[in-house]
Amino acid sequence: MTLSLPENPTQEDLSLIEQYLKAAKKKLRDNEYGTRNFYSNKKELIGKKLIIYQPANKSHDYYYMRYYVGDRKYKRISLNTSDENTATEIALEKWRVLSNHIEGGGSIFEKTAIDNLEEYNQYLEDLYKTEQIKKKTIATKRCSLKKLRLRLEIYNKLSEVPINFLADYVTWRRTKNWDRGFHKNNPKPPSDLTINTELKDFKGFFTWCKNNKKFMKDIQYPYMKIDWKKSVEKNPSFSDEDWRSVVMYLRTWTKKTTTSQGKLRKNNFYRLVFAEFMKILSNSGMRVHESLLLKWGDITFRKKYEISSSTGKKRERVIAHIDIPPNTKTGRRLVICPAGIYLQRLKKLYRDNDGRLPKNDDFVFRNVGTKTSKNAHIGHALSDSFLRRIWYEFVKDIAADKGVEFEENYTLHSCRAYYINKRLELGIPPMHVAELVGHSIKTMERHYKRIRLKSLEPELVQIRRKELEETDFQTFDFD
Repeated sequence: MTLSLPENPTQEDLSLIEQYLKAAKKKLRDNEYGTRNFYSNKKELIGKKLIIYQPANKSHDYYYMRYYVGDRKYKRISLNTSDENTATEIALEKWRVLSNHIEGGGSIFEKTAIDNLEEYNQYLEDLYKTEQIKKKTIATKRCSLKKLRLRLEIYNKLSEVPINFLADYVTWRRTKNWDRGFHKNNPKPPSDLTINTELKDFKGFFTWCKNNKKFMKDIQYPYMKIDWKKSVEKNPSFSDEDWRSVVMYLRTWTKKTTTSQGKLRKNNFYRLVFAEFMKILSNSGMRVHESLLLKWGDITFRKKYEISSSTGKKRERVIAHIDIPPNTKTGRRLVICPAGIYLQRLKKLYRDNDGRLPKNDDFVFRNVGTKTSKNAHIGHALSDSFLRRIWYEFVKDIAADKGVEFEENYTLHSCRAYYINKRLELGIPPMHVAELVGHSIKTMERHYKRIRLKSLEPELVQIRRKELEETDFQTFDFD
């Protein structure tokens, strides 16, 4: 038979020839299957359903297993060994696992464990795009799934994963997966609450796999009983003494031209922003991520006049009405707080830096860039990780300059806890405080049950008001 080919083939001709060659090679390989030229050292284990062999056309001598799955289809797996006895043991074990997987309704031709994990990540992305889950939710799940990926990498297929593969997860997470030297900003290993959240996210993945017949086993999860006392202390409230130390040092720290190591500081702008950030959080009770989503159009200012209890003179106060965006943990809510003066100072900082007043669609805590910034970041909201780094820099500096070392592991969220404590101590009804911070009464009682209110006698409350206002905590009532 003479094969006729075009003398001057077009691109379309070449593509057609390439497709023909691929199809012809596949047919030739299929026809060779089962011939003595293809197999070397063929051994039948379960009749003709399962065999092991060494391919005659391979440069290595590894054994493979091949088993019949019906409809003239076979599945082939490398056993990664050249020893016949070892290959036999591995093949029989894989046959057992795969048979159970198929009998349980699982797919015959599995994707790798990591491929399934990637597919699940795409599924979560689709949920986010269709507004079925929030951005923060998908971010948390992805962080959890990075840990799961590390645990799944030792397995090729999901069917190979044993039901107890998470039995040592807690120990692994707090030792091999956590290093004090590397996690300098996290001085303690992950809490029970964090680990339980991760395990819950793992369960979401395996439930999705089961619903899609990718993995039919029931994984065992080492859930732990949550010590709510311990979880509250994860973000402890500032004590009055420590908050005073923070505020007093902020007033000089923002003006320092050198670091605690004696290095020259190039720019103090973000230190100034951070100082206002701390006071805004502690006077509003907002969550960190809520504050970073704010734009200037979400805030309106109102003036209030009151008679000073110390001087008897009339003075002006600025109240901020903050419309929390809907894409937050508790959704849209209105926060009325006495943080107006600090927000106005912040707006002036950006005006002086930019040469213009912030626009309504500008983020309140906006990245203005530095000499080394990537243009893609400029104009976006500052990240919580960036502000967290500034906080830990502050902690180091106050220890070096003032000898103040906090016994508690304070975080940025400690501002929110401080706000709640102080509002309750000043006699604001718990229901009102819960509404302002986006808590249910039940949640507030659970998370802040350790709060022990001092006597609310009027004269003591008045003394407390005076002491708090010396530390930039606004105590006046608001409508």
